[in-house]
Amino acid sequence: MARNLITALIFLAVSLSWNFQLRAAGENTLDDIREKIHSLNELAGMEAKNENFMTSMQLSQTALDLSQKYGILDEAAAANENLADNYLGFKNQAEAVRFYQEAVRLNEKLNNNDAALRLHKKISALLLQNGNYQRSIEHLNAYQNLKDSIDKQKQKEQIAGMEAQFAKEISDTENRLTAVQDQKQKTNEILLITAVALLVLVVIALIIAVQKHLQVKKYFLRLNEQKDRMFSLISHGLRGPIGSVKGIFDLIVEQDMDDPKELKSILNESREVVDSSFNLLENLLNWSKSQTGNLTVNPQKISVGSLVKENLMLFTSSIKHKNFTIENHVSDEHYAYADMEMINIVIRNILSNSVKFTRTAGKISLYSQIAKDRLLLTVSDTGVGMTRDMIDEIMEDDPVAIGYNEANYEKDRGIGLKICKDFLQKNNGKLSIESSPNQGSRFFIYLPLSA
Repeated sequence: MARNLITALIFLAVSLSWNFQLRAAGENTLDDIREKIHSLNELAGMEAKNENFMTSMQLSQTALDLSQKYGILDEAAAANENLADNYLGFKNQAEAVRFYQEAVRLNEKLNNNDAALRLHKKISALLLQNGNYQRSIEHLNAYQNLKDSIDKQKQKEQIAGMEAQFAKEISDTENRLTAVQDQKQKTNEILLITAVALLVLVVIALIIAVQKHLQVKKYFLRLNEQKDRMFSLISHGLRGPIGSVKGIFDLIVEQDMDDPKELKSILNESREVVDSSFNLLENLLNWSKSQTGNLTVNPQKISVGSLVKENLMLFTSSIKHKNFTIENHVSDEHYAYADMEMINIVIRNILSNSVKFTRTAGKISLYSQIAKDRLLLTVSDTGVGMTRDMIDEIMEDDPVAIGYNEANYEKDRGIGLKICKDFLQKNNGKLSIESSPNQGSRFFIYLPLSA
């Protein structure tokens, strides 16, 4: 009696608690409600095991009502099974079977096949105990059919899994074969590219070798041409002056010259011829050194004005003889940074060119100025001038292109001015020429102010 009273009080407290909580269901999520109904079913199961069937039944009924209200079928199935267990406790097998069948229906609807099989077997056993063999067999058949269906489904799933695995293995094998083929193709492509690259390199190497051979051949041909041109210059440049000197000496020897003035005039003419020949030989020597790389550049601070004065003194006799007007406006305060010997040769060659190719009573002017970061020395004359072709030949970098002409005032001009251009370039300087036939010439010498 006391035990039943305690059970009733527990049920009342639980029911009141759950009813109070579920009144606020609108504030709870469906998962919260499911959890609370599940707790009711768990509590009902525990009470049934303790044979408190009345309390368990009331808890199960509450869980069933709530499950149906909120459409929670799995908890409704559990509540029906708990109610069936309670009716069995009360020896009411008919009601127990009814609730078991409802639990089976819900589990089958939920595809909860394990629970449905267990309940079919349980119902079949109950019906067999009551002598209801036909219905017992029906549930046994339902059990077997469901079991067969489950087994078939499992077999299908296994077969599908095996087919999927087989298909995956086939796909993996095909992928591996494709990868091997791709790798083989890439390897073949790499080998082909390597072979083509090697072939191209061989062809390029052959082309370079042939080009170098042709360049070397061309270089030696040009050296030979340069040698021939040099011998030609020497033979042409010296044959005339030596012949003239020989003729003068023959004239002196063969004729009795008592007039000192006439003899002096002949000797002066001979000296000019000798000076011209000497300048030609000196230029050829300097040009040869420049082309063979035997010249060393020793730059230093030099006075351009002093070099101009020294070289003008060398041509004093020729200047007086040809009655030239010399205008020297080169400042003694203008300095350049270059090899003094080379610049001395440059100034001497350009002055020699102006003296030689300027007619009697002509004028030679010299100026110096600072142009940006360079010293500009300008030498102008009123001589015979030069054509554009002659200037281009002088300024050409080809060392073989050395001009020579037997006509008046044209001897050794090309080689002297080429030496000037070459020496200035070696000293980071520059030569520029402006000239026209019969209009005189202007030579612009650019020299660096510092290293």
